Amino acid sequence: MNTRITGKVAGLLAAAIGWTAMAAVSAPLKGEVPERNAALAQEWGRIGRLPNFWEGTWQAVTGLYHFPAPVHYTAEAAEYVKNYRPTDDTVMANCAMPGMPFVMNQGAMPIKFLPAPGMVALYIETYAVTRFFHTDRRKIDDIPNPTFLGTSVAHWEGDALVVDSRGFVQDTLLQIGALPPLPGAQFSTPIFKAHGPNLRFVERMHLKDYNTLEISTTIYDDTIFATPYTSTREWHRYTGRNSEPQEWVCSDNRDYYDAETGKLHYDVQDKAVTTSEGAGGKLRP
Repeated sequence: MNTRITGKVAGLLAAAIGWTAMAAVSAPLKGEVPERNAALAQEWGRIGRLPNFWEGTWQAVTGLYHFPAPVHYTAEAAEYVKNYRPTDDTVMANCAMPGMPFVMNQGAMPIKFLPAPGMVALYIETYAVTRFFHTDRRKIDDIPNPTFLGTSVAHWEGDALVVDSRGFVQDTLLQIGALPPLPGAQFSTPIFKAHGPNLRFVERMHLKDYNTLEISTTIYDDTIFATPYTSTREWHRYTGRNSEPQEWVCSDNRDYYDAETGKLHYDVQDKAVTTSEGAGGKLRP
């Protein structure tokens, strides 16, 4: 008798055993469909055989805010970059909601993949935002409801998760490049610009090895890039309790945007936007 069990068969057996054990101890709830639960159990078994993006969290290795590949701009965008004034033109103030690709480029805090039947969620600790990748073979509407992070559909190509994102609000923080660090600064200075109506991102995510995640991102926007811009960033896996994702709150912001003058002021404590004051957590009026 051949007692060797393949990984696929083992996964199905584990799912079936799990469902049988659950059914043995609890009767179906009102409105519950046991056949649907059994199908979900098999789906969870399938998820268990996918590449293990899920264990631990991932932290970026590629430099913060860095645009790690040459950029080919349109003539208009090139002129914009040439005259870009970081202290006046940036919108990184007053807890403004980030957008793609900036939310992925920050990398100072971890990201966490969370699988589910028909979906992969990606929690990004910076700004405490979550992206949802729909893997149920749906199509993106011709005119999707615009959001900061876009509508994302995804599918697996071998061991790579390919994510297609479209439908972005006009105010999303679109980083189109990076300048050398300002005097005394440690990181590159991001360049932001309003995007065109057909902004699109295609990301290819795969494991180079167990501890290394590689994400290749292509940005399509013919109002900014003469040719689609592709860059690749690496992430390192961390496991254990100290690596668990945390809550992130935009608070004690020392950058102040003056709406009357249109100027951004840095490290202005008396005008900073904050949610608390001191250890007592007293709210400012």
